Amino acid sequence: MRRGSLRAVILPMGDLLLVVFVFLLGYWLRHFALAGTLDSLFGMPDDFRLNVLHYIISGTVMGLIEIVMLQAFGVYRREYGLAQIEELAWILRSSFMAVVITFAFTFATRQLLFSRFVLLFAFPAASIAVALWHYLFHRMARTSALKKGRGIRVAVFGECPEAEELEIFMASRALVPYEVVGRIGRPPMDRDDEENISDAALRWMKERNVTELVIADPGLSREETASLVYMCEHEGYSYKLVADIFDLVSMTTRIVHMGGTTMVESVPPPLSGTRRLLKRAMDLMITIPVVILLLPLWMVVSLAILLDGGRPVLFRQTRLGRGNRFFRMLKFRSMRQGADKEKTELKDVNEAAGPLFKMRRDPRVTGIGRFIRKWSIDELPQLFNVITGSMSLVGPRPPLPEEVESYTERQLKRLQTIPGMTGVWQISGRSSLSFREMIKLDLYYVDNWSIWIDLSIIILTLPAVLTRKGAY
Repeated sequence: MRRGSLRAVILPMGDLLLVVFVFLLGYWLRHFALAGTLDSLFGMPDDFRLNVLHYIISGTVMGLIEIVMLQAFGVYRREYGLAQIEELAWILRSSFMAVVITFAFTFATRQLLFSRFVLLFAFPAASIAVALWHYLFHRMARTSALKKGRGIRVAVFGECPEAEELEIFMASRALVPYEVVGRIGRPPMDRDDEENISDAALRWMKERNVTELVIADPGLSREETASLVYMCEHEGYSYKLVADIFDLVSMTTRIVHMGGTTMVESVPPPLSGTRRLLKRAMDLMITIPVVILLLPLWMVVSLAILLDGGRPVLFRQTRLGRGNRFFRMLKFRSMRQGADKEKTELKDVNEAAGPLFKMRRDPRVTGIGRFIRKWSIDELPQLFNVITGSMSLVGPRPPLPEEVESYTERQLKRLQTIPGMTGVWQISGRSSLSFREMIKLDLYYVDNWSIWIDLSIIILTLPAVLTRKGAY
């Protein structure tokens, strides 16, 4: 069975079975495991007038609706720019719609005694179960395809940073089983003949049995790019073309057609108006309960810092927020006192590119500091920044003022959004990312924000913290 057929059959069937299982799990929790607790705390008496068959039927209805939504949103066939983050966002959206429609179905069929607890439980449980199933399926399908030599053999044309980043992403993080054969550079040419490029690329691809070409060299002329595209079309190769125009204009655009002419049209940024209020409301609804729950941990960490290196417990650092405004970001102190003054002495051993400063074995970090950094505990005081509104739970990384001095006009756009405690950069490698990659991920978030992407990033932050990937 081909890869497309597997995706079209096995993925939806797994989704349906998981949603039905979630409904049965919710039924068991409501009527057995938590029945006494729900009755004593919330006055919700148990009621068996609807038996398990009703829940199987309703679970099947929700599962079928979710499959339809996932199909309509293109989840079964889409290749995502941010892979797992975007797929989870669409799964959350589909699960929410499926729960709402299932609720309407139970009301319309007069199942008035149907447990609302099961429906409320079904949204997060079904979303996480389906997302885990998709992740495992993609991983197994990718591993199997590459092991059996059935991956998509792709070549990247270009020796620029964009080409290198695409090669790394396709080889490690893409959902599709790409087998990156290599990168094709410009051939040495004695004369200005654009056909030399396509001829050399075709010969290189045939020698290595390449099936797809990604054209990622922004330095190519219009004629050279057209030559490569026409070569792919004539020889039957699939191709992707990096639209370098988006380095010049905002990504908050769409492709439109007018009188047969294709144009790029600007659209309002996604995070504006009432959507900004919605994001702020979600921040407060999540942050305030979390702060209360984590108070015991706060006291333990504060005591450990005091015993390890004395006061102060908190470290306050000036960062830039939305609209280029200064604010004081809070962290648990993880370095010895006066560490900022020692930074210039360590410039020669900086392991980060660009204006960032990172060291895996920074001598300024204290013993307790190394531990709280590994588990991202040092960032918990930023929850107070979220409450005051200077930060959000999700957003671009808050930059230092000296970093912003070297920003380009395009990079300054990341300051149009409130910075976040976590973000795309946090779950994509953290300190292991280059400055350029971090900026690109932040800009992608700014230009493609949705409440579902925020929820996806929050959910995926937990495994990122637990695995400690890129944390130092």
